[in-house]
Order: sequence, then C-alpha cells, then structure tokens
Amino acid sequence: MNNKMSPSVSPRFFSEKEVSKHCTKDSCWVLLGTRVYDVTGFLRMHPGGEALILRRSGKDVSREIEGPPHRHSENARRWMEQYYIGELDRDSIDEDTETLRHRKKIPERTTEEEEETSAINKCSKVNEETDLVDWRKPLAWQVGYLREKYDTWVHQPVDRPIRLFENDFFEANTKTSWYMVPIVWMPLVIYLCWYCYSLLAQERTRLFITSDYSILVHKYSFPFIFMLGMFLWSFIEYCIHRFVFHMRPPAHNYYLITLHFLLHGQHHKSPFDGSRLVFPPSLAAIAIGAFYLILRQLLSEGLGTSLFVGGLCGYVVYDMIHYYLHYGSPRRGSYLYGLKAYHVKHHFEHQRAGFGITTTFWDYPFNTTMPEQTF
Repeated sequence: MNNKMSPSVSPRFFSEKEVSKHCTKDSCWVLLGTRVYDVTGFLRMHPGGEALILRRSGKDVSREIEGPPHRHSENARRWMEQYYIGELDRDSIDEDTETLRHRKKIPERTTEEEEETSAINKCSKVNEETDLVDWRKPLAWQVGYLREKYDTWVHQPVDRPIRLFENDFFEANTKTSWYMVPIVWMPLVIYLCWYCYSLLAQERTRLFITSDYSILVHKYSFPFIFMLGMFLWSFIEYCIHRFVFHMRPPAHNYYLITLHFLLHGQHHKSPFDGSRLVFPPSLAAIAIGAFYLILRQLLSEGLGTSLFVGGLCGYVVYDMIHYYLHYGSPRRGSYLYGLKAYHVKHHFEHQRAGFGITTTFWDYPFNTTMPEQTF
C-alpha cells in the first residue's frame, strides 16, 4: 500500500524554517528531496534506534536512504511513503507559514479538515491495483482470492492495524498483550521446575542407553537438561518459522493461503501491530500440549518433563524477544541491537532468509543467513 495523499487533496507546503522546528520525539519530520515526512510514529520502530532519526530531523535523509552504510530496501522506501505530509517550498526559507499560505493561495485548514485529511491518507484505498483488498472489511476471507498475487502483496508491509474477522469474539481472540505470555506460562515454568527437581531427587529416573544399560539422572543435572530444552526450542523455533510460517501456499489453494495469512502472513503485512506480536495463550496451548505428549512418549517422566519445561521457558523468552525486537530500543552494539536489525531486515528485505528470532545460530548450518550488503 502506498499512502500518498489522495489526488483530490492538494499537497501542503512547508517552509524550511517550519520543518526544522520538528526535531523532538513528540514531533519529528525529515525530508527526502523536497518531500516532507512526519516520522514521529516510526521512531520506536526504527531498527537503528530513534537517535539516528532524531539527529537528522528537519534534514534531507536521501543520502542515508541510499547508503552506505545501509541501502534501504524497496519495502522500506514504500513504507516511508505512509508518513508523507507535504512538500518543501525552497523559495520560502524566511517566510512564515501564514505568508506561504497567502502566496500559494492555499486555504487555511480547520482542525476537522486536517483530521479528515489524515484519515484519508491513512485509511483510504489509494490504488486499487496495488491495494488488492478492501481495508474497510475483515481480511481473513479476502486474501485467498489474491491467488498468485498473494505472496508479493503479503510481503509489502504497511503501518496499520489489521482486522481479521467480522465477529468481535473471534477478532478479540486473535489479539494478545505481550505481558499475557509471562503471566500465563511462567507460573507453570516455575512449578514444573520444582516438580522436576523433586522427581529427580528421588533418584529413580534413569536414561536407558540400551535395554540392558542405563544411567541414573541425578537431580543436579536438572539445570543442564533445562538448558538443553531451551536449546532444542531454538531449533524448533527456527523450523516452525521457516517451514510453517514461511511456507508458500499454492496460488490456486484458497484455504492454504487463508491459513498462512492467519498464522503469519498478517504479521508480515502489518509487522508493527502490537496486539499480534505474541501468540494467544489459548492457541499456543495446543502446540505446547502436543510437544509435552511427544516428549512423555519418548522419555521417562523426569527426563521428558525436564526437557519440556526448558523448552517452555525458551518459548516465553522467544515471544518476549520477538515483541522487543519490534518495539524495543536496545543499546547500540548490544546483542539485541544486532538481533533487531537482523529481524527487521527479514521483514523488509529478505523474507526467505534470517529465520532465527532469539538467535541466528541455526541460520548458519542451514544456509539461510542474510546476504551481506554490497555497494
């Protein structure tokens, strides 16, 4: 989607003096040539941190967009157009806005008119050939009709909330606040840690190497089994993200396209929809329960449950990190700073690579690391 001003709305003109005044977290404008963008709402989302944008507020960022050090992708450029608010009048350096309006014969706007214009820019269908869907209606039952256009469309991100279902109950159950994940699952993690340690302390849990040979699983080995469970989760996380969330549904299959959109496509279409950055506990419980049953079938209770609780803790960490990579502002040079840049690049430029969330480790042996950028 390209949220440029509707053709029926005349672009606003700003003097350089007026643009330069917007240089704070509460109001941050930048220039791209003579085009003016209000990027206030994007500060927290920027993978390089808000300070990088604030230092360039009121200035032309064309050089930074082209790089080096980072050439922004076509999706990033398309994304920026959503914040377009008007044009720079270079002949008005020393003129105030009132003089500019008078000379350009641009009528004064009321607050209601400005809000209406903003609503038009953010919510109207600008180009039916590129939008492809009716944003005023739920998307769940529309995307399947995109067929061969779906894959390209879903990987062109937009900055807007998405409604999936008409029914309010179903819609509400697709949204989850980030803090619900630790609230629901961490008490279970803590209880199972105590339960597993107590079970191993009875010294009846054995790991059978062969039918005739086994070794005792000591209680002090629990931390190592727990960490192994977290490590195994990181592999499961990679596999789910790569092979399930990023499957390519056949263009002719309406239902697989719809399923893909509900599972992960909606997140790629609207990557900063804060209500859908973590899994609803009700849906996660199905997958978590399945993994528990598999482990209990393969291993003894003490060993299987110890691995499971480590994996469950790994899942909670994964969901929290995923949310933070979209909305957090990690310190420059830190591990999470690198992960944030890596993950945002996955959304905007390399959707078929960079599947690791909590770690990039598994991208290396499976050759799905993102290619190095060259100039």
